[in-house]
Amino acid sequence: MNRLGLLLALVLAPGLQAQAPERVLVELQLGRIASRTVEAYRAGEDALVPLGVFFELAELRATRGANGALEAIVQPGNVPLRIEPASQIIRFGKERIPLGRDEVFAAPGETYLSTAVLGRLLRLDWAVSWADLQVTVIDPDQLPIARRIRREAMLGARLPGASVNSFAALRLGLERPRVNGMVLDYSLLTPTTGIDGAAYSTLLGLDVFGGSFALGLTSQNGPSEAPRTEASWNGVWRENRWVSQMRVGDGFATGPRGRSLRGFSVSNSPFARPSVLGNVPFAGELGAGWTIEAYRGGRIVGFDSVNALGQFSFDVPVQYGENPVDFVAYGPFGEIREFNRTYRVRSDGLPARSFEYAASAGECRTDRCGATANLDLRYGLSNRWVARAGMDQFWRDSLDNLSHPYVGVAGSIGNALSLETELVADAVLRGAVRFEPTINLQLQAEMFRFARGVADPLLTPIGRERQFTLNAFFRPVPQFGATYLEAGLDRIAGSGGEITSGRLGGSTQVAGVRLLPAVRFQRISSLAAQATTQTFLSLNTFVLPQPSLGPTLGLFTARTSLEIEPGVGASSASGYLGVPLLRGLRAETGLSWYRGGRGATFSFMLAAELPTVRSYTTVTAGNGQTLGSQYVSGSAIYNPSRSGVDFSGTAALERGGVTGKVYLDENSNGRQDPGEPGLPEVRVIVGPTFSFTDSNGVYRVWDILPYEPTSVMVDSTTLASPLWVPAFGMASVEPSPNRYRRLDLAVLPGGVAEGTVSWGAGRAGAVGGVTLVFKHVESGEQRVVTTFSDGSFYVMGLRPGSWELGADSRCLETLGATVEMQRFVIAASAEGTALEGLKVELR
Repeated sequence: MNRLGLLLALVLAPGLQAQAPERVLVELQLGRIASRTVEAYRAGEDALVPLGVFFELAELRATRGANGALEAIVQPGNVPLRIEPASQIIRFGKERIPLGRDEVFAAPGETYLSTAVLGRLLRLDWAVSWADLQVTVIDPDQLPIARRIRREAMLGARLPGASVNSFAALRLGLERPRVNGMVLDYSLLTPTTGIDGAAYSTLLGLDVFGGSFALGLTSQNGPSEAPRTEASWNGVWRENRWVSQMRVGDGFATGPRGRSLRGFSVSNSPFARPSVLGNVPFAGELGAGWTIEAYRGGRIVGFDSVNALGQFSFDVPVQYGENPVDFVAYGPFGEIREFNRTYRVRSDGLPARSFEYAASAGECRTDRCGATANLDLRYGLSNRWVARAGMDQFWRDSLDNLSHPYVGVAGSIGNALSLETELVADAVLRGAVRFEPTINLQLQAEMFRFARGVADPLLTPIGRERQFTLNAFFRPVPQFGATYLEAGLDRIAGSGGEITSGRLGGSTQVAGVRLLPAVRFQRISSLAAQATTQTFLSLNTFVLPQPSLGPTLGLFTARTSLEIEPGVGASSASGYLGVPLLRGLRAETGLSWYRGGRGATFSFMLAAELPTVRSYTTVTAGNGQTLGSQYVSGSAIYNPSRSGVDFSGTAALERGGVTGKVYLDENSNGRQDPGEPGLPEVRVIVGPTFSFTDSNGVYRVWDILPYEPTSVMVDSTTLASPLWVPAFGMASVEPSPNRYRRLDLAVLPGGVAEGTVSWGAGRAGAVGGVTLVFKHVESGEQRVVTTFSDGSFYVMGLRPGSWELGADSRCLETLGATVEMQRFVIAASAEGTALEGLKVELR
């Protein structure tokens, strides 16, 4: 409810009652987390509760001012609340809300307010039972006391979001068969100019000894050019600290300056780096009684409470790349403070005191050298600093061989400033600095000094001597992500002269139309000619879909560009209109023009990006000719679960997949016996994606990174019966390259158990709020439930087998009681098993 709606609701609240409020004793309850017997007043069916006691229970900071006024701060938003019983006014933020005579009552030392008014102010639902003399907040989750209890629970668990229903998972390591699986990547480009301009590529992939074997042909100029052969084998040993990956055949050289070669490469660097590099310390100071949490992407990554001096300190885990972290601090009376920091970790960073090497050698795949080699060494000085050294070597036939030893260091100072420097002998001296206090402000400068006198250099541009580059980015209002400014300056000096270029641009978005104006200049000074300077003004626009235009016109998108050279005229212009035709099918058409051409050029493109294939058809007409082309790409993957072939629109080489069947294991023997059905329409979650089973219970997920453990689990909410339960909560599978790994997922017909918790001999009565722990003897799975107010409990989806039932030790300590462990069995039955009458006695 917005503030205006709240004001209207309070103004239109029930008027004066004919009868004065009646004083009563009630039990004031905040759900199940706090309660107290208090003096209240009854006004009809409504209750006026003491605000001082309520604020104390809810842990809201409140102070009493002149004339009995009560002041508090409401979270979130730090909204001030002032209740003035003398003038019957509530001031909530900037609003002034009048109260009726039966909605507020002042007594010596206390102020009473209607639960209806409190509910609208704090967004609380109240239940008033005059028969039971109970006044209850039904859901107190938004009150400070509830938020504090949740934080303490997470602190106690030491793992954010941990589930108590956890148990050991199935783990399947990497398989290393001699030969298995098969994928085929293909692409074909056919122009209308003739077959001589055609291009194609085919790559066949197999799983050979647990590694990716690839063999294929590539041609860029049709039959007039002999096709290029590609052959390689890549193996990964994830747990080996000395040799983690090796490639033999066609590939790329190691080191910071990769190049194609035919030979070998070996390294101990991981095939896929862990997302978390390490921890960075974060410390500060708050008042006494505060706690603080750190969030990244909405997920809590750190938490701490202040010490006796109000200080806090904890480590925040950081990932490669940008790490925007939001901090939320909670005061002892519901206060909330929010702020953020951005931690940037270089993509080539290493954990502290870790060492990595890489080496490669082989035949050059270009005619500029005969052979090449590299040795690359890296060491993590800390989580922020990395040192690097190595050697690039080139052997040439008609020219001198080139040796380029190199050394460098890169890292960051604090969280905003990063530095990088590198010296490559007979090539380049490079330095870079980047200042990025937030993701909304970035400044970067990079400087190069190139070596002179090197004949036909391979690592640096020919004739270049110096280069300086400066880039800046600024987003003035973070809430408007599409509005920003950017600038760049580049100066290149060589043996023939200098080129200086710069650009200042911006972006903003208004009602679905994005505007990108810019101005750029270029100055060329040559030793053989007079310096020239050119300036250009440009405007690019992008029109996003406009649903308000209807189901047809609202789907169209448009983009335009215009560049003008002042004093000369327009230099180029274009406009394109696009529309989706079907799912995965899109068409775009438009006109383009540039100065010096013979008129406008018409273009048309039909793009089909389907799950099974990708196709792009283009036609251009202008300058006296019409050209067209057809490009098709995709892949075919052998699927053993159905003895058939799956088709994909993305490349499949060196990727993996998981397939199998989800079935009902009626006798719980761990395999699908004749007559046990496959389960359709069950969602199987594989890593970051998912798949639904078909009518036979078969699922399949492709395009998964091989060699790395991937989680596989059944979404139990999609099972047809609430009594069914997956045989295991989660499996960890290491996919193999170029093939599917098969994993059948059994679903067990579970059961339900219900009973009561009561005091044993000597004390009578049921006991509510007791935490019970159910433990499956065979798997170790645990289920935790809490008894209802009448002492009863009910738990559904218990897997077949032997179970132990006890109570949580902390709960027993609070009650000063003990309990004897109960044992029972859930029998395997297709219809499910129901156990009733379980009794747990506290002593």
